Amino acid sequence: MANSEPTCELHLRMAGQPHDVTLRLHGDEPTEDDVAAWMKEGSVIRLHVSETGTRAPHTMLVNFASVAFAWLVPYKEGRGIDL
Repeated sequence: MANSEPTCELHLRMAGQPHDVTLRLHGDEPTEDDVAAWMKEGSVIRLHVSETGTRAPHTMLVNFASVAFAWLVPYKEGRGIDL
């Protein structure tokens, strides 16, 4: 999976922060219901990601208790996202 293409982008706005964090997710794509449940439960979730600006996938723990809002976007190589 180290060289796999991302499956989607997860955009997060952390509470109290002025900017979004964009994570390219690798592996199984979560649903909006998954993300909503993580936020509601305040879960800490291990995600396999590559951040904008880097192509090396790695594991990141995300505390969804601190997420104010989030959205998923399909990933498309070249443009980065497919709106």
